[in-house]
Amino acid sequence: MSQRQARLRRLNAHPTAASGDFVLYWMQAYRRLSHNHALDYALACARELGRPLVVYEALRLDYPWASARLHRFVLEGMRDNTREAERLGLNYWPFVETLRAPARGLLARIASRAALVVTDDFPCFVVPGQTQALARRVSVPVWAVDSNGIVPLALLQPAVSAAAHLRPRIHKAFAESWAHRASARPRIPDVAGRPVDPPFEPWRSDDLDAFVRSLPIDQAVAPIAGMPGGARPARARLRSFVARRLRGYAESRSAPAAPDAGHASGLSPYLHFGHLSIEQVAAEVLAATGDWSPDDLHIDARGKREGFFSEDADVNAFLDEALTWRDVGFQWHWTRRQDTASLETALPGWALATLRAHASDRRAFVYSLEQWEAADTHDPLWNAAQRELAATGAIHNYLRMLWGKKVIEWSRTPDEAYRTLEHLNNKYALDGRDPNSYTGILWCFGLFDRPWAPERPVLGTVRYMSSENTARKFRIKPYLEYVESLAG
Repeated sequence: MSQRQARLRRLNAHPTAASGDFVLYWMQAYRRLSHNHALDYALACARELGRPLVVYEALRLDYPWASARLHRFVLEGMRDNTREAERLGLNYWPFVETLRAPARGLLARIASRAALVVTDDFPCFVVPGQTQALARRVSVPVWAVDSNGIVPLALLQPAVSAAAHLRPRIHKAFAESWAHRASARPRIPDVAGRPVDPPFEPWRSDDLDAFVRSLPIDQAVAPIAGMPGGARPARARLRSFVARRLRGYAESRSAPAAPDAGHASGLSPYLHFGHLSIEQVAAEVLAATGDWSPDDLHIDARGKREGFFSEDADVNAFLDEALTWRDVGFQWHWTRRQDTASLETALPGWALATLRAHASDRRAFVYSLEQWEAADTHDPLWNAAQRELAATGAIHNYLRMLWGKKVIEWSRTPDEAYRTLEHLNNKYALDGRDPNSYTGILWCFGLFDRPWAPERPVLGTVRYMSSENTARKFRIKPYLEYVESLAG
């Protein structure tokens, strides 16, 4: 299977509409106009068919956990895309649903005018269902394109139970996939850029604050000051990470700290909403080692955690996290699709069995959803992690694991804990509703892990973590002071 074939998935059997006015790219997940395999394929189709290309990006009101925080982040990205499309000479149709301008039926009407439809093959949240619904409804071909990672997900099958099993597959395919990266500067052929009038008034807003406040979404989950969405802020944050926080990543990435004081990249929201490509991230990080090329890969380290991408320990450690561990979550969703619906469908047998065996164990503490959400527990470190999430849309990576483990311990049942974690993460986190946020939560229940001794109450043989051990391992005081400052 070629690299291009591996990224394409045809969702229905309809023939191309010879009378179609344009090729439609329905931008759902890769919300950017560069480094985007779906955009590249749509442009190739437009060139081959001699039709203009239309890029349709929409934002509805009825997605789960719709809030001012998520809306603002996406809208800032759409504003960036509007400017970039004008520079490229591309037909870009941004649509934002309001009470006066409902979205119902609009996409189908647009698609009915198309020769074919190209969309994003994102394997999580509402995207797979929306894509399949369109493919069933229209009478033109619908192609889904995988722009999730450097190596196409179809080349990483079958499913794995641990990162150690996927790492050799990524390393084996990396060099060839690197040579077939998406276009950094997409070329818009004259025919593809030929103007097409949209059947609605494209979204524009000079006052984003007022516009977001006018919408019937959760206004209590406020936008994050200093964390704008869009391709331009994403690139700026990437450059800042490489210049200021990449050094020391291998040794210090797990230490809880304020974002500017630690080594976390802060790129996850931009990757989730597609404002940034993982190909861009890897290229910038590898460039930090000098004039890097695939010839610099260490083939003798293939399959190993250290040493494959670079002799630079920080670069290699970051790329193993950003590629291997990220792809584990995407590949799991790609092969299993909707298995995040419940613990029954998501967990390995040993984890489900041990949690069920201890489901009736006495809990030292039990908290309600309202108490969790208000960070009202007996544990100052857990409370700090939840306050950081509510205030900033993120939790430090190491504390996110502890945060999840404690919810399992202090909930009435494992299923209640899972519903609580899904709600808190998807409501507040900018990078929630993502393959990696779901598998990160499920890791707390035993996914991608193994049984651990000794067997304990509530968790059984699922890996145990504690605030006390975390405080002994890291300097926690600066982190607690940082979270305290967020309240001011």
